[in-house]
Amino acid sequence: MTRKVPVIDLTDFRTGRDKQAVVEQVADACRSIGFLVISGHGVPAEMFDAMLGVSKGFFDLPVETKKRAIPADGSFRGYSELANMSLGQSLGDDAPPDLREGFSVNRVQDKSDPYYSNPAAGKLFAPNVWPDPEDVPGFEQAFSDYYLAMEGVATTLMRIFALALELPEDFFDAKVDKHFTNLVAYHYPPMPAAPKPGQLRGGAHTDFGSLTLVYGHPSVSGLQVWDGSEWEDVPVEPGTLVVNLGDLMAQWTNDLWVSTLHRVANPPESEWDKARYSLIFFHQPNYDCVIESLDQVNPAKYPPTTSGEHLRRKILAMRVAA
Repeated sequence: MTRKVPVIDLTDFRTGRDKQAVVEQVADACRSIGFLVISGHGVPAEMFDAMLGVSKGFFDLPVETKKRAIPADGSFRGYSELANMSLGQSLGDDAPPDLREGFSVNRVQDKSDPYYSNPAAGKLFAPNVWPDPEDVPGFEQAFSDYYLAMEGVATTLMRIFALALELPEDFFDAKVDKHFTNLVAYHYPPMPAAPKPGQLRGGAHTDFGSLTLVYGHPSVSGLQVWDGSEWEDVPVEPGTLVVNLGDLMAQWTNDLWVSTLHRVANPPESEWDKARYSLIFFHQPNYDCVIESLDQVNPAKYPPTTSGEHLRRKILAMRVAA
């Protein structure tokens, strides 16, 4: 049976008018498909517009200019070139590189706390890399503002998740207060020729962390969820964010909630000349947070892991050799 992705308004939770009604809707979506679309998230349209504006400005630059924003230390920051990663490979598939380029930042908040420089964190808190302000005016400010706004939405969702799992509302707060979330702007450029066999704008995969927030432009058209028998389009609703669960949330709940296979499909040939953009906030719990089953009834399906180690493994698996 097809599992439809629901559209859920968070307003009643955010205002405190009827938290339980929202919690029940979110719990049902997390159990059944692991995807939902949220309105009433509180992020103004102007913030999306600002992010898209600077993202387009950057991706329109000459390739050699963009490459100046590739970090010398190999950390997951700054510019990632077109077709240099394969999401399908994160699941062990022999998948071609994805048809996209991106720009990534991590925490924009103060990182003077020794926690962020602990050798155990490796490069997870490496400094962000920014383009020259003269090339893209306002870039750093727009990314920083958007990062903090998405952090607020993710915090709200984690509190909804806690209540949906019959836990105290603040259960996850101390597990995500020093998160190492990546915010990535992706550009899917026009396709000048047919893709390679099996090549997509974003190969089939599950996400790695606790949850992911997605905003697409001109929409999220092309984002599809595997319903067990076929690919289902995620609803296109103006001004909304798509939310999907990641592997760590599935492991935390002992698969009571699902991290669902999804992909970014190629457009029909008549739209190969059109570019698309997506803004993605890959929410990741604190690197030393132990992820182990919260299920007090059934045997654990997964051995304990940490948020940091899980992400390192996944990122290494999807890099495409030069």
